[in-house]
Amino acid sequence: MTSGVPAGQVQREGDPFGLPSGTTVRFVLLITAVTTASATLVNGVSSVVLTSVDVRQVRAYYECATRATQEAARAHGASSGDGSSPFVFDCNDPRAATTWAVTVAVTALLLLGVGCVYVCLPAWRKRRRGYRELTGMPELTACLRQLTRTAGLHSPVTFLAEPLEPGVDALAFGRVGRRQVVLSGGLMVLFARDPDAFRTVVLHELAHIRNRDLDVAFLTLVVWRMSGPPLLAFAVLAVPGSLFLGPELAAADLTHAVRMGLLAVLAAFLKNSVLRSRELYADARVRSWQGSPTSLQRLFRDYGLPSAPRSGWRSALLRVHPTAAQREEALRDERLLGEAGFWDFCAVGATVAFLYDFLELGPVGGGSQAGAGTEALATVLASGLLVGATGTALWRGAAGAAGAVGPRGKRDAGLGLALGVGSMHLLSPTGASSAAMLGGKGLTLLIPYAALVVLCGLAAAGWLVAATRSWAPVSFRRRRTRLVAAGVLGASAVGVAPAFDYLMQLPPLTLYAASFESPNAPGALVFLSDFVNLSIGVAGSALTPLTVTAILIPIVGQYLAQRATRRQQATVFGPLRPTAGALVRLGVPAGLTAAGAGVLIALLGAFSFWGLILEILAAQIAAAFLATRDYAPLPVIRGVLAAYAAGALALLGWFLMMKAFGSCVLGAGPCATLPSPENVFLALTLPSAGALTACAVHAGLHALRTRPTGERIPILSPGGRR
Repeated sequence: MTSGVPAGQVQREGDPFGLPSGTTVRFVLLITAVTTASATLVNGVSSVVLTSVDVRQVRAYYECATRATQEAARAHGASSGDGSSPFVFDCNDPRAATTWAVTVAVTALLLLGVGCVYVCLPAWRKRRRGYRELTGMPELTACLRQLTRTAGLHSPVTFLAEPLEPGVDALAFGRVGRRQVVLSGGLMVLFARDPDAFRTVVLHELAHIRNRDLDVAFLTLVVWRMSGPPLLAFAVLAVPGSLFLGPELAAADLTHAVRMGLLAVLAAFLKNSVLRSRELYADARVRSWQGSPTSLQRLFRDYGLPSAPRSGWRSALLRVHPTAAQREEALRDERLLGEAGFWDFCAVGATVAFLYDFLELGPVGGGSQAGAGTEALATVLASGLLVGATGTALWRGAAGAAGAVGPRGKRDAGLGLALGVGSMHLLSPTGASSAAMLGGKGLTLLIPYAALVVLCGLAAAGWLVAATRSWAPVSFRRRRTRLVAAGVLGASAVGVAPAFDYLMQLPPLTLYAASFESPNAPGALVFLSDFVNLSIGVAGSALTPLTVTAILIPIVGQYLAQRATRRQQATVFGPLRPTAGALVRLGVPAGLTAAGAGVLIALLGAFSFWGLILEILAAQIAAAFLATRDYAPLPVIRGVLAAYAAGALALLGWFLMMKAFGSCVLGAGPCATLPSPENVFLALTLPSAGALTACAVHAGLHALRTRPTGERIPILSPGGRR
């Protein structure tokens, strides 16, 4: 998570923009991932044990569901028209009696255990390691008191000694209100031999207390040690155990084990990332106190601190401390503080997909307790976590005055999200058991669905960067970064939620369609056909809110930023208006042309619904390119605006002219020119599907056109300087 903050501007928790630090964001993800996984694991066991359910009863349930599914597939069940499963099997799930009480109890017990360890472990560590309080050393005590004042700590800090430790080291620990710092024997010797190095080491530990990351690091280790090993053990033991189950139950068990293993590995990466990033933030704090990185760099070079290993065979993902080279680089360039990478965003996507699947299917899973309530809860929480975590990371990176997120950063974010969401969601136990029930039919739909998820991940990352670039000057000017960020990301999550739910529901909908509607057609072709039909069907409920959100949030932010900087000689967005005129920016020429062409085709007797849709789509793509043919701020967003407006104008104009021609010219009823409310609704909702398609084409070609340099828009720094 890059920051681009000027030297010495490290604020609370090491965050230059007032947003949650990279350490905090990763910690929230880790807590969400392991608590959800632990609740799922215990829930699956308790659903059988607490209700005295025999495994044979569970197998009988799956066998009943398999027979019903296969019979419906052989009968080529009639399509329901909305892509949902056209049958309901009458099979009793014996696990349905556990309800949500087990999930709540498991989560509460896990958090209670973490809290008990948090309270008791510091005292236990002090007794076990034999730490002693400093006595009889007035000069050292006075120096430590002065360093505490330098750190700006208002709560008391107790300094302890570990005299038998010969290395140069220190450790800050303790719970809220009782912070403690341990000084090794080698460090105490260093007080007389090299006072500057001694001060730097102690200030680094006090920086952890000032940044308030002690609790985050401590809880991270506790949560991982309580949850990580059980998840990995389950993933290993479930594989041979599944060999003794039926094919449907075995498929669900295997995929569940793989998901648990993947989540445990990603949680381990998050845990290591939390511990590494807190060291970089502490170094940045010390640098701001001392006004120069010289003392820290000399410390790394001369004493080789254990927390800053110079080298190692382990991958960067496995280290719990950054190397000395990484720490020195972060001291030279504070944009590297907590920088989010591919695996961080992959962990975001995996956690979101796992949380969605768990909540959407009810506490037991398998769909036996799924309903509108569980789906709504899953959509709200998962989309909020997705937009909140990703948006915070990209906001911190894109808002830097000296180093905005470039093409590589957006690509890593998009691909990481896509890999996490796609792999975790496609490995859903329910989906695996459904595929086994259907005999593996239609599984080739996974290929186009994976491509769609990648496209959506890249689009989400690019759009969030554009939105944060637009709103960052507003937050800097008003000095309410957290409030502005929360409002922007909250509104974004509301607009994204219906489309996110639609994306997550596509695999089961198209899987059943491939078996019931077109059992002999390749699954990939069925997916593409159903995706088009379903997209038109949900244009009003899912795609239109997404399109409106994608247009309004960046453009409103840009407008407010321009107003905030209007008194300056230079604007942060270049020209206040793009070179294309207002009518072209709103897609008016392309929309009117498409409406007239549609009427002409209808009068010539060659009208068809899909022909009209394709003709309007072509006009929307043309409108996107015409609106951004020269310089235009936020070019992709303005392309979406032009495409949507052109489609709405084309449909509305077509309805109006066709109604006027039929009633006023042909005399089919009284002369009327105003479209009906149904026509207006279609004109305002249906173009959203074409606008998003036009956006994909326009964004791809725009990326190719700007690849040599990329788009870099200078914005204001937190201090108001350019």
